[in-house]
Amino acid sequence: MGYVFFPWGLIGSVLCLAFGYYSWGIAKHRGRIVGEGSEGEALVAKVLDNLPMDQARVLHSIQFESGDKPRELDHLLITHNTMFVIETKYLRGRIVGDVMDREWTLHKRAHKTRSRYKRAFYNPLKQVATQIYHLRSHLEANLPERWAHECSQIWIQGVVVFAHPQGDSSAVVNHEHGVVAVENLPQYLANYRPPSRASRLSYGLRREIARVLTGH
Repeated sequence: MGYVFFPWGLIGSVLCLAFGYYSWGIAKHRGRIVGEGSEGEALVAKVLDNLPMDQARVLHSIQFESGDKPRELDHLLITHNTMFVIETKYLRGRIVGDVMDREWTLHKRAHKTRSRYKRAFYNPLKQVATQIYHLRSHLEANLPERWAHECSQIWIQGVVVFAHPQGDSSAVVNHEHGVVAVENLPQYLANYRPPSRASRLSYGLRREIARVLTGH
């Protein structure tokens, strides 16, 4: 009876190469997504940095710990009457969804084949609501008592900004709930009025919030 020889070394090498190529493809895709996200955040940052708002503070890429997890905010705009937590979405394609939906849907075409496809993503309004909850908790826990009490009375508004020039967010834009296209962001912020029950942010509180979040 003869023996059949299997080139295990060659098979192993092929499998390793295939896995490496697959891993490289995933890493490249993730890197592209991260890069596009950064590009979108840079666009929104430029808009916020050029707002004609006296004594407003603008912070970008804020990181802090809350709920035993790291948290990150794309942008934070602190004005005399509102603190805006701003989430940037840089999505090419048509976005559809409802305020109360758990997920929204992105419809787009593949670059090479031009075939249509869609993918779901977590409702960014729910995402920003979670960010606001943890931001307030973090500030109240880390501000001195005087400022923590004042902070508990202020209004924090979530804003979702769609920034991709080839994105169509017309089906989800809703200024009442804070969903805007980047070109309308300055107008939205200028016209925004918080609820009458909200307290104003004193200069001291604005300074202390920035100190807690940036360390200086």
